[in-house]
Amino acid sequence: MPPEATAAAREAAELTVVDALAQLLDADEDALGPGTALAAIEDWDSVNALRVLVHLERTLGAPLDYERFAAAETVGDIAAVVAAVSGTAP
Repeated sequence: MPPEATAAAREAAELTVVDALAQLLDADEDALGPGTALAAIEDWDSVNALRVLVHLERTLGAPLDYERFAAAETVGDIAAVVAAVSGTAP
């Protein structure tokens, strides 16, 4: 995959995650980026993490790697899990 396509795919995965966080947790989309710590997001807890996981799996139509998702510390970490499932991981 050309670098431009890889960058676009990563960005698409990040946008998918940001959209889910904004929709489910009422988080400000403009304040979220790949480096945003999940612990810094108001209302981020284990219950809401599962809500986000299920939402992303339904959106993608495929299961995510739960261990990688649970180990995620940033928005970018979750985007990497999404990219791996959607076949857009570098």
